[in-house]
Amino acid sequence: MERVFIVGIDSVVGANTAVHAAERHAVAGVWFDHEVEVEGCQCERAEHGSGIGEQLRAFQPDCLIYCGPESCSSWDPTSGPRIIRAGSDLAATWAAAAQAVGAKFVMISSDAVFTAPWMFHEEESEAFCDSAAARTILKSERHVQAAQPEALIIRTNAFGWSPTGEGLIESLIQQIEGHRTVDQDHIRHATPILASDLADIIERAVAEDLSGIYHVAGAERVNPMSFAQRLADQFDLPWLALRRETSLSERPAGFGAAESSLQTKKIRKALCVAMPMIAEGLDRLSRQQVDGHRDYLNPVTRGELSRAA
Repeated sequence: MERVFIVGIDSVVGANTAVHAAERHAVAGVWFDHEVEVEGCQCERAEHGSGIGEQLRAFQPDCLIYCGPESCSSWDPTSGPRIIRAGSDLAATWAAAAQAVGAKFVMISSDAVFTAPWMFHEEESEAFCDSAAARTILKSERHVQAAQPEALIIRTNAFGWSPTGEGLIESLIQQIEGHRTVDQDHIRHATPILASDLADIIERAVAEDLSGIYHVAGAERVNPMSFAQRLADQFDLPWLALRRETSLSERPAGFGAAESSLQTKKIRKALCVAMPMIAEGLDRLSRQQVDGHRDYLNPVTRGELSRAA
């Protein structure tokens, strides 16, 4: 691919994918909720209706990567409501527009379509979560495949720096810095992956012309409490874990509230690639503060981001 169009460039996955792609390709992107500027990319507000086709015809992309609300980590408490508000047709609208200009379509979806009691869900798993947000995502995936049968759908749970400076990672660091406590859920589990590591795998998957549904995730299963503690350790921040009950009287319910870890054997076999460990992702996350990556996400906010280093 030579020309990449990012839909949802104001998301964590969208912005980090844009920075990654801009090193080798011409990149343009549109934002939904927050105006951002990603260095090396053309950025503008997402159009609606016929305006979508006009934006794509103007840029003529080879590949469109859709990073809508479904791409937000299910650990972010704002993700579920945003998915419901967006509805199940938005991704398919962009998929149809991509089909019309002959562009490959990639949808970044969520691990939170799944729930307990099973661990490491495969692509064929039917242990679906019954929440409204999960049902919306599954319907959206089906609509995308109907609009573009050769679409690539990637289910994941990505973390990383936000182009707005107000994402999940920034919130966790601010909580630890401000309160010296880690007050996070220890029941739900997932297999998070750094957004820039995900971007590299997306590029390889597109180069191999993969289609259908693939799970792309980290190599380790972890809960938000443990993840926050390891994040604090990575940034040398003192923390005090809060004591919580360790037994459950009933199975947790809700979007991303239980077990959404992903089995990645299919993508590992297709690309001959290993999934990263959490320590590797957190180490790269910390280095992105000093190697310029974080500044590229939104030059407008350069110098106004969290003081954690």
